[in-house]
This record gives sequence, structure tokens and C-alpha cells, in this order.
Amino acid sequence: MPPARDANASIRAMTRRLAIAFIVLMVAGAAPRGQAVKGDSQPIDAASMFRVFLTDGQAIPSFGESAVVGDRVIFTIIVGDGARTAMQLLSLPASTVDVARTARYAEAMRAARYAATNGEADYAAMTAEVERSVAQLTKIQDPKKRLELAEEAKRRLLTWSQEHYSYRADDVQKLAGMFDEVIAELRVAVGESRFAFDLVAGSAAAQLEPLLPLPTLRESVSMALAAARVSDLGAERLAILRAASAASGSVAGTEDLSATVNQRLEMEQSADDAYATLAATLLSRADAGMRRADVDAVAEARKQAIERDRALGSLRPGELAALMSNLDAKLEATRAYRLALDHYAYARRGRLDYEKRVRPTMSGFDGLRPMLEAIRDMRGTPFERLTIAYDRLRSFAADLARVTPPTDLADVHATLSSSVHMAVEACERRRRAVIVASLADARDASSAAAGAVLLADQARERLIGRLFPPRIDQ
Repeated sequence: MPPARDANASIRAMTRRLAIAFIVLMVAGAAPRGQAVKGDSQPIDAASMFRVFLTDGQAIPSFGESAVVGDRVIFTIIVGDGARTAMQLLSLPASTVDVARTARYAEAMRAARYAATNGEADYAAMTAEVERSVAQLTKIQDPKKRLELAEEAKRRLLTWSQEHYSYRADDVQKLAGMFDEVIAELRVAVGESRFAFDLVAGSAAAQLEPLLPLPTLRESVSMALAAARVSDLGAERLAILRAASAASGSVAGTEDLSATVNQRLEMEQSADDAYATLAATLLSRADAGMRRADVDAVAEARKQAIERDRALGSLRPGELAALMSNLDAKLEATRAYRLALDHYAYARRGRLDYEKRVRPTMSGFDGLRPMLEAIRDMRGTPFERLTIAYDRLRSFAADLARVTPPTDLADVHATLSSSVHMAVEACERRRRAVIVASLADARDASSAAAGAVLLADQARERLIGRLFPPRIDQ
């Protein structure tokens, strides 16, 4: 029993030292910690100015965080020093951006924001909770439960720091280290080795990217020029340069930058006009070639696009890619149109012969249309006329059965044959309805007549459409 009392006395002494350490570290950290971005009377909130790091090290100011979407990094660039500030949505190739450093800087910004707002209050609440756990150690008699409580308190300390941007990580590590002596004594009390390997050791605090001050006007304009250099979209380059020109114009000390920006802006505008003219000219030529089914003309327009882009210095890769995609689609459509015209020339004679062969049947069907419409509408139809129509339609069906259509008119022939067979069915059911006074048969005849008229119209429309050369849709 005396050894147990000695152990308890030792544990009580160490827990008192641990409690005092909590108070000392709380007082030492009473002032809010963490890096903060400071500026002088800037309309852009410093806490909202993140950075996008280019691979050459330039730190482009961004309003809010950037987003990686596929192979692009999208953010809102800030140009200006507050007196003249503009924002422009920007999309850069991910290959031009140091994505990892940009992410680290965003983490540092979030950590600084947390330190300046909720950090100290959350830290105080967490340490107060752990301190209560420490105070309970001497009140618990079961050595195993005391050990579990101490280990859990240390684990909560380390986990909290990792989950809260490593806020006050050094202080947390000191407190966690002081737990080790208490835990070692508690392990001895339960019969474990005093030097048992500790699997709950805390990791070193993450190294955050140093936060940068708000850029000066010169820095902002210089970084806008850097962003314009790596942008592969002409419209965005123009927008950035216009914003930089507006921010630096007529400001003392920025005359050289303003001249550079305006020179770049003029070059970009000229390139923009040149590529717009190039696209309009070549697309017009391609459209004319498509209408003529002239594959060579469209292919030549595509070739000229590549040659003219090289002559212009390949300044608009995005615009060229869009133009080439458009021309490729037109070239493919022209090839398909050329093939369709060649096929029409090959099949034209057979189609005309087929039309001449079925013309009597189609004309005869047209003559019976009023009768079929009367059956469809369930109006009066003399029985004798029904019989005549029935016989004629059966002869039409027999005639169509003897016709072998061209392969590319098989669907037309099938539709025409179906329309005649449905017309025969309509007359037969109407005759039965008249004979037995069956309203059900009359309704069936009406449905068959409606279908016959519809299919006949479809067959006629398809046949006429294929008797003429195909046309290309633009």
C-alpha cells in the first residue's frame, strides 16, 4: 500500500504542474495569433485576397480562392491598388500554375483568418475541457481508468491542433509533452513498462506558406502582365490588359508600365482583329465549298488556317483550335454531302423508274381518298361504292406486290403497301358494319382508314424527297 500512496502523491504533484502549465500557456496566448494580411484603406478586403502562383514564381492576386477544373485553374484576378481596382474572371492552363503552392497559400490564408476570428476562443474551450479531464485524474481510484483518461486527453489535444489549421501547434505540443510524464507514471501504476512506446506522438506543425502584403500598384500591374503572358485565351488577355491600362493610366511613377501595357494591348487588339478576320474569311469560303460539295475547297480553307496562324505568330491557340474544329466539321459534312450527291446520281434512274411504275396506284389511291375520309369520319358511304373501292384497292395491293423497288426505296414501298392494305381493311370492315349494323366494326374501319391516309401521305413525301438531289443543312 505505501508504494501506491507514493504513486498517487507523485501523480497529484504532476497533475498540479500540468494544470499550472495550462494557465501559463493560456495567458501567454491571450492575444490573437496567426499571420494577418494588412493594408491601408483598401476597398478589397485583405482577408479575401488570395494568390495564384505561376510556375515562374509570380503571385497573382486573386479575389477569393481559385478552383482547379480539369486542366484549368479558374480564379478572379485583382488589378489595381484600391483607388483603381478591377476584377476579371480568368482561366489559365494548369501547366502554367504552381497548383501545390497555390493550395498551400490558400491554407495559410484560412489559418490566418481562423486565428484572427475563432481561433483563440476555440483554443480556450478545448484547453478548458482538457484541464477538467486533468483535474479528474486524482479523483479516480482505478489506475486503468486514470491511464485511459490521460491518454484520451492527450489525443484530443493533438487531434484538435491537426483539425484547426495547426493553431498554436507549439503550445499544444508542449502541453502534450507534459502529459507524457503523467502517462508514464500511470503506466507504471497499472504494471506497464515506464518506457512503453507511445503511438500517439504528435506530428510537427504544417509549414504554412508565408502570407504576402497587399501589392502596390506597380506590383499589381506587373502581375497582370504576367497573367496575360500565360493566358491562352485572347478575350481574357484583352480584358486583363484593359484593366491594367485603366489602373496604371495617368498615375505618377507608372509611366513605363503604362506604356508597356498599352503596347501589349495594341498588339493583342491587332491580333484579335486579324484572327477574327481570318476566321470570318475562311469560314465563308468553307460554307461556299460545302454548298458546292467541293471537298478540295473546304480542305484548302483548313490548310490556309494553319498557314495564316503561323504567319501571325501563333498568337491565338484557343481561337485557332476553335476555328480548326469548325473547319474539320465542315470538311466532314462536305465529304458526306459529296457522297450523297454521287449516290443520288447513281440511283436517280432507278428512283424515277420506280415512281413511274407506282404512279397509277398512287393516283388511284388519291381518287379513293374521299371514300376513305368518309369511312374515317364514320359518315354515310353507299354500300355499292364501298364494294367498288374494295375491289380497286385489292387490285392496287396485288400490283404493288409485283413491284421490286430499288434498295434505297424499300422503306417507301413498304409504307405504300401498308397504306393500301389498311385501306382494304377499312373498306372490308365498313362493309361488315353496314351489313350487321355493328358500331364496333365501324370504329375499326375508321381507325384503319385513318392509318391508310396517314401512311399514304408519308410514302408520297418520302418518295418525292428522294426524286430530287439532296441538300446540305448549314
